[in-house]
Amino acid sequence: MNSRLNVIGIGNAMVDAIIISTKEDVLKNEINRDSMNLIDERVKNNLHEKYSIKEMIGGGSLGNSMFGITSFGGNGSFIGKIKEDKIGKYLQQDMVQEGLRFPLGFTSPNVSTGCCTIFVEEDGTRTMCTYLGAGTLIGPEDIKEEDIKNHQIAYLEGYLWDNEKAKKAMKKMVDICKADNQKIAFTLSDLFCVDRHRNSFKELIANDVDILFGNQGEFSAMVNSKNLDDGITYAKSLNNLSILTLAEKGSLIIVNNEVIEITAEPIKKVVDTTGAGDLYAAGFLYGLTHQKNYQESGHLASIASAEVISHFGARPKVKLSSLI
Repeated sequence: MNSRLNVIGIGNAMVDAIIISTKEDVLKNEINRDSMNLIDERVKNNLHEKYSIKEMIGGGSLGNSMFGITSFGGNGSFIGKIKEDKIGKYLQQDMVQEGLRFPLGFTSPNVSTGCCTIFVEEDGTRTMCTYLGAGTLIGPEDIKEEDIKNHQIAYLEGYLWDNEKAKKAMKKMVDICKADNQKIAFTLSDLFCVDRHRNSFKELIANDVDILFGNQGEFSAMVNSKNLDDGITYAKSLNNLSILTLAEKGSLIIVNNEVIEITAEPIKKVVDTTGAGDLYAAGFLYGLTHQKNYQESGHLASIASAEVISHFGARPKVKLSSLI
């Protein structure tokens, strides 16, 4: 039995606010549909006044993954920055209740806790409007060796790369984790994120990343392409474990020249694709930290992502451990 905790993640700590919408609702707000948009607090407040919020739940990309790991019966720690405001208190309580360690506590004195407002259309298409808030303040001074050590895998959220201080925090965390013999996992997060940081992502992946997550668009964008084959070729060129998700077509696990195909779990109806990639990563990381092989880990990942797209919100409605 491994005495280490399963996964330590670093990412934007925030709450998800779900809004049921149409394509027209999204477009008239002049935001990038089916993607992640960065907004300020004024725009966030405006959207919350204009539309009815169906549900609020602890989330953010990394949060979704960490909650998924605990739903399988796993454990871990979340490194993120929040304020002691209404949303921050809710989020901390949510994490602790689910069995996650949240070592930083309330460390933002002035800037409010982040919130991701998610427009969900009838076919499951989701558009995210993210107010990062306190999440952007995370810096190297928040990374303490005693919080970081003694995990099996460190999981880094690509969205954090937008902030220079957060980038330094992640690099400091990587150094501690590598010295502690932890595997480094990284998610490309979003197509626009890849476009903004392609070269520095490539450097990080080449030097430090053992496990890389992304969808077909993100992997292809890493080599300035929209072609799936180019994304696969890029993954094969890396000296790591790459997991490339293909929505309803399943996923590919790529190690050097070996490609393992994982079929998607069948579901009756796609309700909301929010968190599909996050929960896929949760299942895969849970599998790896519980002595499962790549095929078995991919199967757990598919179970998790299928469950989460069958309902609104990016958190499982049932314990994922009950589905295996």
